[in-house]
Amino acid sequence: MKKVLAFDMGATSIRGILAYIEDGKFCTKEVMRMAHKIQKREGRLYWDWESLAGKIEETILENQDVSCIGIDTWGVDFGLIDKEGNLLQAPHCYRDEKFSEGREEAKALMEEFELFQNSGNQIMTINTVYQLLALKNLEAEVYEKADKLLMIPDLLFYLLTGEKIGEESIWSTTGLYDLSKKAVSDHLFSKLQLRKELVPKIVRAGEWKGNTKNARLERLRSLSIDVIPVCGHDTASALLMTERDAENPSLFLSCGTWSLIGTSVEKALVSKEAYERNLTNELSYQSETLFFKNITGLYLLEKYKEELEGRLGRKIAFSEITAFVQKDAEPESLLDMDAEVFGREGIKVKQEIDAYLLAKGGQPPKDDFSYFTLIYASMVEKYREVKEDIESILGKTFSKLQMIGGGARSEYLAEKIAKNLRLKVKAGPYESSALGNILLLLQKEGEIGSLEEGRRLIYEASEIREYSF
Repeated sequence: MKKVLAFDMGATSIRGILAYIEDGKFCTKEVMRMAHKIQKREGRLYWDWESLAGKIEETILENQDVSCIGIDTWGVDFGLIDKEGNLLQAPHCYRDEKFSEGREEAKALMEEFELFQNSGNQIMTINTVYQLLALKNLEAEVYEKADKLLMIPDLLFYLLTGEKIGEESIWSTTGLYDLSKKAVSDHLFSKLQLRKELVPKIVRAGEWKGNTKNARLERLRSLSIDVIPVCGHDTASALLMTERDAENPSLFLSCGTWSLIGTSVEKALVSKEAYERNLTNELSYQSETLFFKNITGLYLLEKYKEELEGRLGRKIAFSEITAFVQKDAEPESLLDMDAEVFGREGIKVKQEIDAYLLAKGGQPPKDDFSYFTLIYASMVEKYREVKEDIESILGKTFSKLQMIGGGARSEYLAEKIAKNLRLKVKAGPYESSALGNILLLLQKEGEIGSLEEGRRLIYEASEIREYSF
């Protein structure tokens, strides 16, 4: 029996999960969970990199009996390594508002639709391409010293193995990867006047291997644990846990800090219609193409919960929120969850929601807890809009949806989605990114014969609920 260790890193917390197959059953044990916060220095936003990397190192040292390790994280963010192999600075956080300067720089060099056609990625200010352009202009010395650009999971892979590689799924979030050709876009690097030599060797998930004996972290070099580049993007990893039915395909909804709703397609869709509806293409395992939309998700609800707790001077349980919203009246006006203001770090949620509604001729909620009702309703309405956009572009109608991620735990949200979108909804597994990570590790270690077998074992060990309209 081989044990594997998956690190699943989200924008507010990271976790380490030990997994193995015993007596034909799938078993897991959470061995680490740590909340983390964005750091603000001199007007810029950074990840608390030393704490993140240190916690991962510590967790590995405490679990030396594992045979391999995998890492998945959020997308778009990166670190820069110099020629001596040193990290030049802590990675910036995608919520840094200075990246808007990179977007303006890109607009001066090419039309946004041309960028979309050559990358397939939804045009968002957080995208790696805009981050890199902003860094080139605002931190020229760092940009010029850089030898390689490593996305967050690849940066951790480097710390654990000493190898500089780029995993395909995480690179497909950059806005610099041509999803139609499944290769880095020479055209974009040239047109945007960016250094192509920053790109590391690109590999597909599961098709490379490093080892801790060559780690940059000295304390890990005494160990000999394989490190596998799984699907580095947490969304791609999570979607390995969704059921596959070629004859009756399903929509997926990865519901966490961000909401990502879409489906699998044969090739990247880069039409004018897809661009105008702000849809995106990314890659998953074995270069599978995903067609979906990124939407501000539970981030806004969590931020408002934190804000209200501060005002009330007490903690608010999600059960209390659910009990209220189930009885509350539907809001008369809704928010556009695409509005960039609702995804900003440090947002004063009530103030921004009130301003938005008043500007649209609506009225703010009268009860503090009705803001939760409003956020839930606005999320579901955006899901409905995106479902219709995708159906229009693909010329097909979907009858079912699978929710994964933390939001799938909410019966209220799942029931509301089923009713408003008129879909059969399957909710679960919940820790889907970590589970998809584990699934590839177990396959690589020969503990399962196929992904289908592993998925079945994980489903048997997971709570999964179904809802109908």
